[in-house]
Amino acid sequence: MVKVVEGRALKRTIGLGLAITSGVGVIVGAGIYALIGAAAGMAGNAAWISFLMAGVVAAFTGLSYARMARRVPKDSPEFQYSRVGLGFSVGFMAGWLMVWADLVAAAAVALGFGGYFQSLADVPSVPAALGLVAVLSLIAWVGIQESVLLVAALSVLEVAGLVVVATLGIPHWGEQPLLEAPQGLPGMWTAATLGFFAFVGFDELGNLAEEMRHPERDLPRAITLALAISGVLYVLVAVSAVSLVGWQVLARSSAPLADAVAAVLGERGRTALAVIALAATTNTVLVLLISASRALYGMAQAGALPRALAWIGRRHTPWASILLVWALASLFGLLGDIAVVAQMSNFLVLAAYGMVNLSLAALLRRESRDAGTGGARSGRSVSRYSGVLPALGLITCLLLLVRTGWTAITLGLALAVVGLALGQYLKAQRGEAGPS
Repeated sequence: MVKVVEGRALKRTIGLGLAITSGVGVIVGAGIYALIGAAAGMAGNAAWISFLMAGVVAAFTGLSYARMARRVPKDSPEFQYSRVGLGFSVGFMAGWLMVWADLVAAAAVALGFGGYFQSLADVPSVPAALGLVAVLSLIAWVGIQESVLLVAALSVLEVAGLVVVATLGIPHWGEQPLLEAPQGLPGMWTAATLGFFAFVGFDELGNLAEEMRHPERDLPRAITLALAISGVLYVLVAVSAVSLVGWQVLARSSAPLADAVAAVLGERGRTALAVIALAATTNTVLVLLISASRALYGMAQAGALPRALAWIGRRHTPWASILLVWALASLFGLLGDIAVVAQMSNFLVLAAYGMVNLSLAALLRRESRDAGTGGARSGRSVSRYSGVLPALGLITCLLLLVRTGWTAITLGLALAVVGLALGQYLKAQRGEAGPS
């Protein structure tokens, strides 16, 4: 049922096709265009194996999201998914962390856009980043259908760039030893932890739940298919990139895929890939801004944040949430240091992922107990092995989380403590003993 605020409601206009396209767009995003070089420096020509490993790790948490989406097809997935298994306070903390993660990530990717734009137009990167955030916030206000159609168009462009790289490399497959890994398995695993962040973004689909026509059916499918498509693309691109120029060239490059294409198409190919990278970063920032605003809207609808953030304007978009997201993302963009901003985002995302996995494990255990005692939920069949995947998701999230660096860990833990305290306070104010 659509929740109405001030006589208006979010519009259910998104089908399965647009949802999958949006998911691929935000997952592919800007990550692979920059990360392939660093991954090759760690894993050598075996970087493609590292991306395959990262995809498997991401799938553990992705499947947890898909299973939760069937149970709770609502905006602000981290808040909604975590509270059904772990209670209101922990759910609030998970949603709180992911909102900040989206804001920080939007700023980081916008700074990446600014760097590419500066190389092409000689405009300072920070003003370019802030201008991008302002323009995309305006588009997000105009309407969800317009925003998602733009995401779809940009997704086609950025995926086309990856397809070009993969296709150009196919004739050269076998020219480089694809199992060459100078640092051995440790280097491949380290590259896999880096590659995991190229898969982050599938969770953002949950923030479109209340604007999808059939979220219970289509949202789990969209998450699963978006991850699968992105994973196949990553592996093919990694194989082709190392086949074209070798891991040594990729590791030294600030624009690794552009250099790989230039090996075949020359400088025109390099420029074309740089333009596609601009489209990729634009796409990612737009989806992150939409997701953050819908997360705030979802929490406000549930009474976990001020009701003003759930106000729906004449464009059927949550204008107050969009305005707040624009302001906060712009503030993070003023930091200007993409590395610090990105690592903090990584910690917050992994912490929220971990809580979703833990919540699903707790929920499955509860359903299994109720089924065994003939309780109210005994109609749902629960396998004794159904908790294995969320357990693997939780473990891998923790393993990756500790590698984000002490600065990110310290700032992230501080935000987590504040979020948990706020959750406890709001829970007491609501007078509830558990999730609602």
